[in-house]
Amino acid sequence: MRSHRALAATLAAATLLAALAVLAAPPARAEVTTRVYVDLQATVVNGNYVFVGPNSARPNTIVLTAIPAILTVHLIAGAGTPHTFTIGSTEVADPIVDVDLDSEGAEETVTFTVWAADRIQIGSRNETVDTTDQGIRFVCTPHVALNMIGYITVGGVTPTPAEPEEKGVFLRAYWIGVLGMLGTLLLVGISYFVIKSSSTHFRDHHEHIRRGLP
Repeated sequence: MRSHRALAATLAAATLLAALAVLAAPPARAEVTTRVYVDLQATVVNGNYVFVGPNSARPNTIVLTAIPAILTVHLIAGAGTPHTFTIGSTEVADPIVDVDLDSEGAEETVTFTVWAADRIQIGSRNETVDTTDQGIRFVCTPHVALNMIGYITVGGVTPTPAEPEEKGVFLRAYWIGVLGMLGTLLLVGISYFVIKSSSTHFRDHHEHIRRGLP
C-alpha cells in the first residue's frame, strides 16, 4: 500500500513539475510571415532630389499594411549621384541601415525586419530608429539638406501598448511562484513518506508495538 501511495505521489509531483516547466518557458516569438518587396529610385526630378517608389500618391513613402514585416528594398541610383539610403538609430551613433549608391545606374538591395512603427532589425542589431509623425525616416545623406527624405509607414496600424504584455509577464511569474511553492511542499511530503517507509527503525518499532513491547 505504501509503495502505491509513494508511486501516486511521485507521478503527481512529476505532473506538477512538468506544468511548471511549461509556464516557466519564455513565449516563442511569432514567425514573421509578411514580406514586402519595393523598388525605390534615388534620383533628381524637376531639379529636386527625391526618392521615387511605387506609390504614386506618396512616391517617397513605403507603406506596410501590417507589422512585423520583412522589408526588402531594391535601390536604383538615378541622376544626381552619389546617393545613400540611410536609416538612423537612436541607440548608437552609427546608422542601422546605410547603403551607398556611388554611380548612376548602381543598384543595391537591403533587407531588414520592421518590428514596430519605430523599431527595425538588420542582422544582430535590433534598435529604435529616427521617426516622424509620417513614419520611420530614411534619408540620402549627401542630399538631406535638400529635403531628400522618405518614410516607412504602417498603414492604419498603431504600435501595441506595452502594458498588456507587462501584465501577462507579471501573471506568469505569479503562477510560477505559486506552483513552485506547491511543488516544493509536495516533494518534501514525498521525501518524508519514502524515508519513513524505507527506515528499519520504523519497521522495528511497529513490530515491537505488535508484540506489546515498548
